[in-house]
Amino acid sequence: MKKVISILVVFVMMFSLAACGGKTEKTSSEPTQPASASGASETPSEVDISGKGLEIAVRYTGKQLEVFQKVVDDFNAKYKTKMTVSSYGDDYEATLKTRMASDELPDIFETHGWSILRYKEYLMDLRDQEWVKDYDDSALGVIKDTDGAIYVLMISEMIGGTLVNLDVCKEAGVDPYTIYTWDDLLAACEKIKEAGFTPLSNGIGSGELANIAGTYYNYKGEKYELSDSMMDGTFDWSVYKDLLGDLSKWIDNGYLYKDIATMTGTDFTERWAANKSAFYVGNDPGFLIAAKQLNKDGNYAFLPCFASTKEGVQFVPVGEGDAFGVWKDTKNEEAAKVFLNYLATPEVATTINKATGKISALTNAVETDNYGEQLFAALKEKYPNTFYENYWDRKYMPSGMWPIFGNAGALLLTDHSDKGIKDVIQYLSENFKDLYEQANVK
Repeated sequence: MKKVISILVVFVMMFSLAACGGKTEKTSSEPTQPASASGASETPSEVDISGKGLEIAVRYTGKQLEVFQKVVDDFNAKYKTKMTVSSYGDDYEATLKTRMASDELPDIFETHGWSILRYKEYLMDLRDQEWVKDYDDSALGVIKDTDGAIYVLMISEMIGGTLVNLDVCKEAGVDPYTIYTWDDLLAACEKIKEAGFTPLSNGIGSGELANIAGTYYNYKGEKYELSDSMMDGTFDWSVYKDLLGDLSKWIDNGYLYKDIATMTGTDFTERWAANKSAFYVGNDPGFLIAAKQLNKDGNYAFLPCFASTKEGVQFVPVGEGDAFGVWKDTKNEEAAKVFLNYLATPEVATTINKATGKISALTNAVETDNYGEQLFAALKEKYPNTFYENYWDRKYMPSGMWPIFGNAGALLLTDHSDKGIKDVIQYLSENFKDLYEQANVK
């Protein structure tokens, strides 16, 4: 099959998780408290940094940028500094890559999911900072390097799991808390369908093909444990038929909206709020926050991604939300660290999190009415053995695979026969090999 495929049916997968392709590098997933760096000391907020100026690069636009600019203005007034904000919006990633190439990076910049996988050689190790002790365990599995280094202040995190409409489940006689495996989910979907509801509010795109894949192919007790072969480029894509086969059942059994290919993001939210669907696999609580605004009486829950076997692990992917690193060659290290300490204070971090709608990564956050945080807290209480790790494609796939999964999803939606599945596997395999080779060219 040609590497570049012209897809006649363009399917835009309605996924709110902005995961992008990772690179083949292992990172620790054991959430342990990092040790202090040898000889390092904490930087107190009382350090005199008056007159210092730093560039802070962000992706924020609109209202979020207004809120962040106000935070910086307040900091400048308090410390008599000259911090400036550079907002690059949609051009952020391209701009940072250009500046990496010239080795002239902003003093402080958002790492947008890549503090370890892309930027660590340009970043200062911050493991000795006092706010590290306040990290939630779910965050450490994403931002702590194999040697214990932590390169960012992450004030919020992106999380993925299974969204549940509890009212629909109750009406259909389904107890979502008894679902452990993907087979259990299929059985629940059948009951939901018989009760007259659409079981799944999913599409078939990058998220469906990538975000849940670890529960088939990587983690302890699952059907396969093939992480090493993904890392060294020898992954046999023929086993991917298991996941594609389950997605094919979603289509064959009528578990998806019939007009899925033409639905917009607003359609998904409105139908969920109107109690048309029961589950949304692999999404984040932000979707439920939007639905709650349309239906204040909505009764929702946030569960892990399910396992492929009874012996497998239920999994919650976690990614960097609002995360800020310090360029290792900044001329104003002290000022940069004081600014991060300021961002880490509960009041400031909470202000930013409320503007972005993300989940706090710091356990000392101010109590708020953030619905997403309430849902995540309930998940951690009900599922104490949940496994947290970086988004699957970021850790196990070469950079550039995310859009490839999107194309593969469109192919599967167009033809999910045995032949269609074989074509999808071939397409994924060829592009994986090409991108892996490109990523490892010395």
